[in-house]
Amino acid sequence: MKKFFALFAVLFMVAACGGLIKNENGSQYLTKLDAEPIGCTFLYKLESEVSVYDADDARRYLENRIVDQARPGNAYWITSQRTKPNEWVIFGPERAFVLVANVYDCPRPNNVRTATDILTDF
Repeated sequence: MKKFFALFAVLFMVAACGGLIKNENGSQYLTKLDAEPIGCTFLYKLESEVSVYDADDARRYLENRIVDQARPGNAYWITSQRTKPNEWVIFGPERAFVLVANVYDCPRPNNVRTATDILTDF
């Protein structure tokens, strides 16, 4: 019975590790774009590397980093994403997520036209 309880406790702790990174400073109001926007001002490129278990946590970490910048912008487009192995890790994620994003200032961030919208209009 003790072994069953210990196994259950370990599985519960591993399952609880998902969703560890929370939105901060209004990062939930950023607009994630699927392609390069039209009519927006490009501000800067940002690279983010974080060791987490979930890709959504890596994206949320990137959003928090955007909000912490001097010119945060209100929309972003992830231009590349990859993972790399963490060296010498005993406990924790075996891989780190590396996201590269372009950050934009858009006049209407909730109604942004992108390059893919133009291609689908025909």
